[in-house]
Amino acid sequence: MFSILRINAATGEIKREQENSKEYLLGGRTLSSRLISREIPADCDALGKKNKLFLCNGALSGTTVSSCNRLSIGSKSPLTGGAKESNAGGIVGTRMASHGLRAIVIEDAPAGDAPWQIIVIGKDKCELVDGSFLVGKGVYEKSDLLCEKFGKKAGCMTIGPAGEKLLLATGIACSDPHGVCSRYAGRGGLGAVMGSKRIIALVLLNDGEVKPDFADKEMFKAGSKKIVQLLRENPVSSLFTKYGTAAMVDICQSLNVLPTRNFTRGTMEGAEKINAQTMYDIIKERGGEGLTQHACMQPCAIQCSNVYPRKDGSLLCSPIEYETMALMGSNLCVDSLDVIGTMNRIANDAGVDTLDCGAAIGVAMEAGLAEFGDGDAAIQMMEEIRSLTPLGRILASGVKIAAKVLGVRHAPHVLGQALPAYEPRGSKGMAMTYLSSPMGADHTFGFTLRDEDVPTDKEGKVALSKKFQVIGSRMDAMGMCNFVRYSVRDDMTPLLDLMKALYGVSISAEEFDDFVKETLKFEHQFNIDAGITDKDHRFSETFYEEKQPETGEIVDITDEEVNQAMSW
Repeated sequence: MFSILRINAATGEIKREQENSKEYLLGGRTLSSRLISREIPADCDALGKKNKLFLCNGALSGTTVSSCNRLSIGSKSPLTGGAKESNAGGIVGTRMASHGLRAIVIEDAPAGDAPWQIIVIGKDKCELVDGSFLVGKGVYEKSDLLCEKFGKKAGCMTIGPAGEKLLLATGIACSDPHGVCSRYAGRGGLGAVMGSKRIIALVLLNDGEVKPDFADKEMFKAGSKKIVQLLRENPVSSLFTKYGTAAMVDICQSLNVLPTRNFTRGTMEGAEKINAQTMYDIIKERGGEGLTQHACMQPCAIQCSNVYPRKDGSLLCSPIEYETMALMGSNLCVDSLDVIGTMNRIANDAGVDTLDCGAAIGVAMEAGLAEFGDGDAAIQMMEEIRSLTPLGRILASGVKIAAKVLGVRHAPHVLGQALPAYEPRGSKGMAMTYLSSPMGADHTFGFTLRDEDVPTDKEGKVALSKKFQVIGSRMDAMGMCNFVRYSVRDDMTPLLDLMKALYGVSISAEEFDDFVKETLKFEHQFNIDAGITDKDHRFSETFYEEKQPETGEIVDITDEEVNQAMSW
């Protein structure tokens, strides 16, 4: 049996339910998307009383398996208008498991002027307590105050000032193993959903006593070691262990897909100044609190994260990921990691998505508010977001709204969500994935780039995208880090064997994939019921008209091909 905790944000009613089905066994996105489909009216206001916020950990959460403790957060997205799952590392999923929880549901909403509250979950209690002492403060200060009040080992979630104001490009910050709320479920505006319920933080105390009840403990130990072995033997995860996701800067530059100058180009002059080797060397040279390897959760054999220090060695931010390096770096023609790190820190403190805000600043630069390459101006725009000025609120509403307000046609988004860091005219596989995702443009949804023989040719890209939609969704389906997919993409047996050793339940690879595909159907149907049409699954018209300089390519994918990629 699996426990689900329901918390009514309006009435304060709290109840615990028991469920026993395979969707609860898997957890993760499998569970969050099915709960969205069943419990949220598709046509509801995403910031209204009828929307819900689902927090779901995965099948192996709370165990010793590497990289298995990610948290899936699901809701109707105020940014895209459709189903949304955004996930984060950190320790919240682990703390949920120690309290015997597979899911936490935050439902209903009080009046817009109701007091802010904190949900506190402990061994012997679950209660709503006063959260007024956190209001208006940045995420870093909120994190310190939560640690002071509840202990550094508590699993905490909070929103920033932008989330309190219900801005659409806001995320939810989750605490890392050191007690800092820096692990973001950043995409889709779920910070605004949490804010709409007047919940400013959620805390899982470090007093949970529930431990795994293994069906076959020895088999589980052997299987856990096997996963570590597979991760260490895989060249992709090994590359990420040394350089993290920043390794993608050089790869994308060489493939003409590094987004540059508001996604008008696929290469950046001076990209070597912000690549993985440069970041590695800076961190090593500065020392202090800097770390080239860092785990966002425990245990993790990959440790792809980093801690980027200031010149004096003190912490600037953790981590700087490739997506941020591209959207706040090359996309703005900014060639300084110190500038990118500063922008990243401000975004984390304000509680906003670095991708959508980086893309929004890109259209602001195209609109003439600043010159491309002006790092000081880029930082100042992030300060506008943190200060919640009128311009800051526009930028924190996401790239689609920013482009409309500022009069820019070339707006890099699908379903209102900013494109991730792969220029779509240079990679037709990634373009297909962006266009067919129910979540808005999402690179993790079906990452094709490493397997595209001819990235600029759309031939075969429907099938390729669908293949990797399943592979990527497998990881989300059970709360695993997406980078594990490189080690088990062709054979899920090691993970399915671990589930059997833990629960005594056998699931075949075919049955598991059928579950994944059915989940995709639910997500797409929710979007249809919410009023999302074929016309919404398109790029801005300029991507179909204006050639990428490096390749001479436009987006030539048709609505019919996108529909094929969405058909399950």
